[in-house]
Amino acid sequence: MSWLRAVVEVLDAAGGFKTSIRQPFGTGAPFLHVVGESGGRFAETVRTRRLDGGGGVRGVWSWGEDIAGGGDAREAARAISRVVNPRM
Repeated sequence: MSWLRAVVEVLDAAGGFKTSIRQPFGTGAPFLHVVGESGGRFAETVRTRRLDGGGGVRGVWSWGEDIAGGGDAREAARAISRVVNPRM
């Protein structure tokens, strides 16, 4: 969950997002829900996965692909920002 918190800190510092870390009841893993405050109100659910061999944590998009940045919370926050608050 610390990786999710680190992403939230970066997004909150940037502004323009509503973030919440949610923990499903029971055995579900925590996930991050991000809503953009721009006119489109895009949203994304970010989950995590642990790499084999103690290689750290990666963020995973709702469609199952790893988020760019190799596990770096700042890079992941930038990628999430581009999806949730796209510049047109």
